[in-house]
Amino acid sequence: GYSAVWQLILKSRISELSTNMFQISAALPAKPVKTKPTPSAMTDTCSLLNDAEWYWGEISREEVNEKLRDTPDGTFLVRDASSKLEGEYTLTLRKGGNNKLIKIYHREGRYGFSEPLTFQSVVELINHYRHESLAQYNAKLDTKLLYPISKYQPLVKENSIEEVGEQLKVYHEQFQEKSREYDSLYEEYTRTSQELQMKRTAIEAFNETIKIFEEQCETQERYSRESLERFQREGNEKEIQKIQSNSERLKSRVTEIHDSKRKLEQDLRQQVSDNREIDKKMNSLKPDLMQLRKIRDQYLVWLTQKGTRQKRINEWLGIKNDADDSYSLVEDDESSPHHDECTWYVGDIKRTQAEEMLRGKCDGTFLIRESQSQKGSFACSVVVDGDAKHCVIYKTATGFGFAEPYNLYSSLKDLVLHYKNVSLVQHNDQLNVNLAYPVLAPKSTPC
Repeated sequence: GYSAVWQLILKSRISELSTNMFQISAALPAKPVKTKPTPSAMTDTCSLLNDAEWYWGEISREEVNEKLRDTPDGTFLVRDASSKLEGEYTLTLRKGGNNKLIKIYHREGRYGFSEPLTFQSVVELINHYRHESLAQYNAKLDTKLLYPISKYQPLVKENSIEEVGEQLKVYHEQFQEKSREYDSLYEEYTRTSQELQMKRTAIEAFNETIKIFEEQCETQERYSRESLERFQREGNEKEIQKIQSNSERLKSRVTEIHDSKRKLEQDLRQQVSDNREIDKKMNSLKPDLMQLRKIRDQYLVWLTQKGTRQKRINEWLGIKNDADDSYSLVEDDESSPHHDECTWYVGDIKRTQAEEMLRGKCDGTFLIRESQSQKGSFACSVVVDGDAKHCVIYKTATGFGFAEPYNLYSSLKDLVLHYKNVSLVQHNDQLNVNLAYPVLAPKSTPC
């Protein structure tokens, strides 16, 4: 059967040809046939734009700069162009820590960053580049429009803690629902990506197998010609039939392998297409996830600043409080080693020294040190998935923190006590861990 094929799979490399064959190259959409927009279509387009969360209308460049300050690359908004010409807009995009201004051109009902203008609306243009890199338009802008600055983003104005808590619950549930959807897609994407890799490897194995069989066919043909001439001279019909039968069987086997390879290539093309769709869905969910997390965290910060008990916040978040009330406010647990700075603050040591101190420790074991790369700031080194990870703790006018708007803590100790119960994942997807075990605390980890 196919045992020879699968033995070769283990030895073969991925075919360069098949890899190149199925690489997905992004390209600008084909230029559509020009049609003159009707007045109703233009009205619909304007209505869609006005409803877009990232469209701010007539605001100044200074206001835009303020809104984009300290935001990650890929953050963006659209405003009316300074020229005041109807149909012209400006996209402001955060890239490399700076604001990039990109003019949106408009002519005969079409929009775009440059000729040819291919999009029927500004909304269609922006949505396209939320999934495709702007490198298509400008090689230096190798980012997508990831994080819209939303004009609908709620500010926490409610005076009632209960009211804010209920809103927190709503946004947290929405965030969890989107997260589950994303996780499901991610699992499917990972699984199908592995299957694609196996199929590409199998195709290469088929190529190797075909090569072997074709070499056998050539050898058989040479042997057959010599033998047939001899057996024909001798009149040995039995041997002649045997040679012809063997030759036919070998050719039939080669044909079968070619057919199997073609079927596998067809399956591969379909699966590549399916995988691309999953990737698009994941990318379309990312901005929603970021926005929901941002809003939810604003409510969390507000409630924390108002002195709301962690136990009550956990109830809104749907986190069950353990019998020993381990989720209650850290102030309630004075016996925690986190209160003693000597258990986690190690001063001016190098990153490599921090990694040595954390080697072999449990996830959640941490220390705080002076930052080597950013003088005046600090660094948190923490064990995640068995490895030491590092993140900067900024010291600002508003307090200590890992990022805006979370630079709220009056001391490193307050920050440590807070993140004892709150995961760092809100600041970095790779850091799904709490500051659970001070590295120098007696019996600091259950390891």
